[in-house]
Amino acid sequence: MDKVLFAGTAVTRENSIGSLYKLVHDQQWEKVRDIPDNAAVQAIVPHPEYENVIFAATRKGIYKSTDKGTTWRDVGAADAKFQFWSIEVDPRDPDHLFAGTAPISVFESHDCGETWRECEVHHPERFNIRFGASRVMRLAFHPTDANVLYGIAEINGFMVSTDAGRSWHARTAGILALSELPHLKSRIETDDDAEGMFDAHAVTTTPASPDAVFYLCRLGVFESRDQGAVFEDLKVGKFAPFSYCRDLRIVAGQPEKMYACFSIASRSNAGAVYTSDDLGRHWRRADAQVTPQSTIMGINVHHADGGGVISVTRGGQVFYSFDGAASWFEAQLPADAGDAFCVAMI
Repeated sequence: MDKVLFAGTAVTRENSIGSLYKLVHDQQWEKVRDIPDNAAVQAIVPHPEYENVIFAATRKGIYKSTDKGTTWRDVGAADAKFQFWSIEVDPRDPDHLFAGTAPISVFESHDCGETWRECEVHHPERFNIRFGASRVMRLAFHPTDANVLYGIAEINGFMVSTDAGRSWHARTAGILALSELPHLKSRIETDDDAEGMFDAHAVTTTPASPDAVFYLCRLGVFESRDQGAVFEDLKVGKFAPFSYCRDLRIVAGQPEKMYACFSIASRSNAGAVYTSDDLGRHWRRADAQVTPQSTIMGINVHHADGGGVISVTRGGQVFYSFDGAASWFEAQLPADAGDAFCVAMI
């Protein structure tokens, strides 16, 4: 592990910076060159096979580094109407990538992000939301079936591809059924009680349970074993004092272990990182040594070292561990950084 950290921010107030920051452990944050101050970095993805390559998904395009984040260039992925919110590398082919956007679409690359083509997506907007088009926040590959991929959109729920990513289709029956339950009815942006279940933030899979897909929204963590036809509520509220879920990651080399970040709401004064050793059946707090002072918006793990975990609050507190959450370091982003949304480590 290089012990180098990255954090992405967005312009959320006057004179703030929405770009990418880099920190070498025990040094100071520096804003990286080559990414504009108004780019709004929404995902940071170190390549799991090519150690020098890192991607940044931004509202101004996809940026790629081939020198571990020292320099970056815009690969010209799509026209300006698309904002990029997610990138995922195919675990079977290191040159094969997918990226998710707002408005809802998915792009595919077969040359490690140098060129991109738009996939066929059938996932119409369900809600009229004040902050604009829904965005594809995360994508995930089925661990054993190369034809199956999953995606989620904020605020538009769950979608599936069964033809290796060439086409994508909304699959909402499972989350709609849960939204009928009294404790899972939630509306903030609309007049539809199903809104909360559609307010998706992350999706992931694990080789420990290949047919399982884990869906995170603002109401909790949910699991499906039939590609979203039915979802089970994992009831994280039994273990944590709040259940607004923003991110979830599987730990390298420990496919039954997860980290997730729970908070009160999108904007709040508290949050925590929790971990599960049994795929979400039981949870315990992992970061009790630190005090997040705003909502934890992102969490990530090192792609190869199971000891590496990192989280970030909306207010710019970055917490990271090299020993599997036994001990933590804190590094506050600069005062002029905008709200923070994502982090990564190499």
